[in-house]
Amino acid sequence: MGPVGRRDFGRGVLGVASGLTGAALGPAIVRAQDFPARQVRVVVPYPPGGATDIVARVVIPRLAERWKQTVIIDNKAGASGVIGSEIVARSPPDGYTLLLMTNAHTINPNFSKKLPYDTERDFTPITMVVAVSGTIVGSTKAGFDSMEKFLAAARASPGKYQFGSTENTSRIAGELFRLRSGLQIENVAYRGGAPMIQELVGGHIPVGFTSPPSVMALHRAGTLRMLAVTSEHRLAVLPDVPTMAEVGVPGVNRPGWFSLFGPSGMLPALTQRIRDDVVAVLAEPEVLSKIRELAGKPGGEEPEAFAHRVKAELALWRETAKAAGIEPE
Repeated sequence: MGPVGRRDFGRGVLGVASGLTGAALGPAIVRAQDFPARQVRVVVPYPPGGATDIVARVVIPRLAERWKQTVIIDNKAGASGVIGSEIVARSPPDGYTLLLMTNAHTINPNFSKKLPYDTERDFTPITMVVAVSGTIVGSTKAGFDSMEKFLAAARASPGKYQFGSTENTSRIAGELFRLRSGLQIENVAYRGGAPMIQELVGGHIPVGFTSPPSVMALHRAGTLRMLAVTSEHRLAVLPDVPTMAEVGVPGVNRPGWFSLFGPSGMLPALTQRIRDDVVAVLAEPEVLSKIRELAGKPGGEEPEAFAHRVKAELALWRETAKAAGIEPE
C-alpha cells in the first residue's frame, strides 16, 4: 500500500468521524422514532380533581391514543409539587417517566432551602402544555368590585388591607403585585382555595389571588369580582375583566403554566419527538375547546425556548422573593 497523502488522510479521518457520529446518533434517532415501546407514566404532583389533574386528563389520553400505548396519570401530591417532582428527577432519562408540573417549579426554590433536587440541573424541559392567567379577585361584600376601588382604599390607608393566597404560586403573584403597585398590604396565607374563597365571600379579606376557573361561577353571579387578570391580554371567556396593565399596575403580566418535563439527560431527539406530539394533540379541536373552557391557551414552545423561559422565571421569582423579604424555610 502506497503512502497516504495529507488530503487523503484528512478524508479518512473525516470518514471515520462521520461513522462514529452516525453510530452515536443512530440509536438516539431510533429510540426517538420508536418511542414509546411500552407504558408511559406521567406524574402529576397534585391531587385528583385539581387544575393540574384536569389538564392532564384533557391532554394525556389523546397523547396515549397518538402513541398507541398506555399512559398512566400518577397523582403524587404534596409539598407544592415537590414530592412528585423528585420522583421524576430520580428516574431514568428514557422518556417513560414524565412530569406535568405548574410554574411552582420555578417558584418553589424561593420557599424551601432543601429541595431534594436542583430545579435546573435535574430536569429536561420539554414544552409548555397550557398557559393560564392568574387573577386578583375582590370581595363584593367588602365593597371591592373594581380594581380602582381597591387601589384607592389601600393607598388611602397604608397597612390596613391584606391579600389572600393559598400556595407558593399565588403568594409570589401577590407579592409581585404588591411591589409593582407600591401598596402596603400584607399576605394572609390559607391552607387551600376553599377557605380563602369563603373568607372573600364573607367579606373578611378584601382581595385574594387565585386562578379564574376557581371563581368563575362566583364572578358571574356577582358574589365575587375578578378585578384583573395577570395575562398580557384579556381572556376570551372573560372579556369584561381587564388586565393588570389596563388598571394601572404594569409588570404583573406573568401567566401561569402547566408544562411537561423529563429527567435530566434526555436525548434531544426524544425530547423533540414528545414535544411535537404534544403540539399535535393541542391542535385537536376538542382539546383546544376544553383548554379554552379552563381560561387557558395552548402551549407548544420548542424545548430550547421553554428552557429559556424556565431560566428567566427562576431569576424573576428569585428577585421578587428577595424584594418581598421571603426567606426559604
